[in-house]
Amino acid sequence: MRRRHLTILFSDLSDSTRLADAMEAEDYADLLGRLRRAYQEVIPKHGGTIVRIQGDGLLAIFGYPDAGENDGRRATETALQLHAVVREFRFERPLPGARLGLHSGIHAGLVLLDEGDLVRGRFELLGNAPNIAARLSDAAEKDEILVSEATLGAESHFFQTGGRQHLEVKGAAEPIGVYRILGRAPATTRFEARARRGLVPLVDRKAEMRALEETLQAAAAGEPAYVALSAGPGLGKTRLADEFLGRAAGKFQVHRGHCESYLNAEPLQPFLQMLRSLCRLERGMSAVLAAEALGRTLRGIDPALERHRGELLRALSLLSGEPDGARATPDNTAAALRDLFAALAASRAIVLFIDDWQWADDATRQVLGAIRRLERCRLMVLLATRGIAAGDAEMSDARVLDLAPFSESEAAETVSALLPSRDPFVVAEIHRYSGGNPLFIEELCHSAAHDSAEHRFGRARGGAAWLNGLIESRVARLPAAQAELLRAAAVIGNVVPAWLLEGMTGRGEHDPLVQGLAEQDFLFPGEAPGWLRFKHGITRDVIYDSVGLHQRRAMHLRIAESLLRHGSGSEAEPFEALAYHYGAGGRHAEAARYAELAGDKAMAAAALDRAQAQYRAALAALDLLEPTEANRRRRSQIVQRFGMACVFDPAKDQLDVLQRAAEFAAGHDDAAGVAGAEYWLGYLNYGLGESRLAIGHCERALAAARRAGDEALGVQITATLGQARAAAGDYAPALAQLDAAIAVRRAHRTGPAIGSAYSLACKASVLGDRGSFAEAHACFDEALDALRGGNKVVEGSVLCWRSAVCLWQGRWEDARQSAAEAEHIAERVKSLYVYGMSRALGAYANWILRGDPQALGTIDAATQWLEARDKRLFISLNYGWLAEGMVAAGRFGEARAHASRALKRARRDDRLGEAMACRALARAAAGGHARRPPERYLALAMQAARDRGARHETAATELCAAEIELARGNRAAALPLLERAMAGFEAMDMAWHLAQAERLRQ
Repeated sequence: MRRRHLTILFSDLSDSTRLADAMEAEDYADLLGRLRRAYQEVIPKHGGTIVRIQGDGLLAIFGYPDAGENDGRRATETALQLHAVVREFRFERPLPGARLGLHSGIHAGLVLLDEGDLVRGRFELLGNAPNIAARLSDAAEKDEILVSEATLGAESHFFQTGGRQHLEVKGAAEPIGVYRILGRAPATTRFEARARRGLVPLVDRKAEMRALEETLQAAAAGEPAYVALSAGPGLGKTRLADEFLGRAAGKFQVHRGHCESYLNAEPLQPFLQMLRSLCRLERGMSAVLAAEALGRTLRGIDPALERHRGELLRALSLLSGEPDGARATPDNTAAALRDLFAALAASRAIVLFIDDWQWADDATRQVLGAIRRLERCRLMVLLATRGIAAGDAEMSDARVLDLAPFSESEAAETVSALLPSRDPFVVAEIHRYSGGNPLFIEELCHSAAHDSAEHRFGRARGGAAWLNGLIESRVARLPAAQAELLRAAAVIGNVVPAWLLEGMTGRGEHDPLVQGLAEQDFLFPGEAPGWLRFKHGITRDVIYDSVGLHQRRAMHLRIAESLLRHGSGSEAEPFEALAYHYGAGGRHAEAARYAELAGDKAMAAAALDRAQAQYRAALAALDLLEPTEANRRRRSQIVQRFGMACVFDPAKDQLDVLQRAAEFAAGHDDAAGVAGAEYWLGYLNYGLGESRLAIGHCERALAAARRAGDEALGVQITATLGQARAAAGDYAPALAQLDAAIAVRRAHRTGPAIGSAYSLACKASVLGDRGSFAEAHACFDEALDALRGGNKVVEGSVLCWRSAVCLWQGRWEDARQSAAEAEHIAERVKSLYVYGMSRALGAYANWILRGDPQALGTIDAATQWLEARDKRLFISLNYGWLAEGMVAAGRFGEARAHASRALKRARRDDRLGEAMACRALARAAAGGHARRPPERYLALAMQAARDRGARHETAATELCAAEIELARGNRAAALPLLERAMAGFEAMDMAWHLAQAERLRQ
């Protein structure tokens, strides 16, 4: 059996049961015979393989024996032709009902392929992909073709479609995106198809563009020039050429052609395309009309070219299907095309562009050779190719421009154009997984646009089967020994120790086959000597999937044993690799052990995302072992560490792990396990901004901890209850619980006090909101002192809170500096919440200090990152800042939208941005841009401040009211408000606000 990515086509005759009942048996047999002959004639023409013809139904595959990067397109064009052929069937006796029609379904995916028999067909296909293709065929109406989006990707734009739709398909975990194919589209090249999808702005490539333009200027001066853009598939050769040709088109003649690997590609394809375009010839045009059009064109360019008309007509006769084309001689055709382009260049400099040169036929190469021999001709030839083979004569004197993958900043520019609201951590992940390949980046972005917010790019996604075909087609072109070597490397991983590859295959990093994989854009030397790495994570995953399950498992276990022997006694034992290979090899006990150790190692390095992944893997492995008491205790311990890894960047998908742990513990009457799991559920819900849920979980956790007699955990839960109540604005009980937890921890402090530090920061936030800024800053100082040499993630959270309190007090520069320190920490530990909030905090300070209009965009982007991941702890602050900023910028519609979001959050007990949002609405109302008078919004702001006991909000609202009265010319009403605001500002040491009020009073 072989594992292959294949494209599967199912076609059936519509209404076949009714037809069989209504037709004479002989007539129906004749119909089936004609249908079978149509299948047998059309499928091979498009490179397909018939697996089975059963009655009126067809099962065919594309991508066997050799994978092709356009297998989905081939299958779709096959279905279109089959449908057209069957529609035109005619019989002596009229058929009952309407004319005949097929219904077809096409889907691509991983298939287990085995030899078949008379019953099963030529091959047996095992896997979900054939089932889905069959379901799509069943769902198709008469004369309808349904193709999954996964199959076509960007090549859907080769066809006219009914638009993307979703179908619930039995056997598929989620609804499948499908296209209804209506016919062929005008696009003739892959680049045109992608352009119809929408091109992103050209990123960088400034040096290459400058080189192209310099070469063009030299050609315009009479020095023929030959340039090749060389890179692997998807690196943007055609995109760069298109941009360059667009710039050149105003002053130069531009003629384009392309080569392709498609079965019906004609000889001389790119030059005939140029000739047809030049003469305005169309397919299907008669030989007479083609001759007239060609003659007019040649005479218009140079009457001397008339002597070549016969030769060019013979070359073009393929256009009309005339057999005369077989008599065209290569030498004469090359000379005719050479003279034609030379004559064109005599009047105005000319650029000839040929895309996908790697697929050029011998006749095309002969023509280019003739053109290259032209001298003193204003001509530039530009080729785009996937690489230049040794000894390629056509490239011997060409200037070769090698395109490199995108850097992280270039990838970020592309991603921002396609996914403007994605956070920088997702951008970095896309860059890593794509290897900087622009095509892969675009495909991941288009796919991510339909993914859940928590999706990670850990696998190659079944949603890009057309991309899998492209990769497999490249592997299929390798020599067999080199392909096997590449598959072994893929099983080892994305990063491959050279000693391990040599141990598995007998070939080290200096072996010619290994070095040849770099030339083929697969496996490269790593950053450190003795290591190799895959160029693209997507490529590695597709190749890995092609290795048979049993072979793969055996290889994983061999790798694990080799790693164990090699790393035995080493301080840097490869726990992560051991966990992965033992897990993939089916040895679950070892997988659980090493995943747990790998999680602990990641926690010690503050790599929290990796720690979460490893603890998840350990729990998944434990699920596959006997549920012994020892394994139950181990599970409970790992859950506690998983919770610790999640608290600094909580996400909704983490809750499922903890909810299962709570239910598991309750089912085994394990009070300690219940307490731990409920505690982390409370903490994560607090971190997600769900204060009410957090309080409920914490109360259940506290009751369970008391039953278990766990006083230390009870202190932790009490602290978290205080944090959750503080977040809900219930300050009195919050302070009592925070103080109780802080006192116990102070009494038992032995090292960096991580828990105490965050409790102190939460207490400081409550004190700051109440206007007790001196006490708040004393708490922050104690918290940061307690963290010296301790947890950097907690330090980032504390600094975020200090920044927020400094904003309330009007200490803008201090707020900006604390936010910058928090942002630096968040980048290092990959905490999106701390990163997003620190960016927003610093941007608001910059907006106040400098009036920087970009600052509002920064706050908005950071807020979108947090919203996309459901991270809403204190997000009402962001909405308040945005509402205030948008009013100041005169963007009142946006201001109302952000204020509305702040008020909605207030109804969920997140009230920190409520008063600010109401003040923004009051200012908008004063300018006639709100539905109610300013007094209504000022009253709401004042109520929000009183409910929280937020003295700084009370004073700020009085100042806002005074500003509005002064704008109305009502100084008498404004002065008492200013006096009260100034007294509050002075008492709270809010110097900046006091200065603002004093200026208004003057």
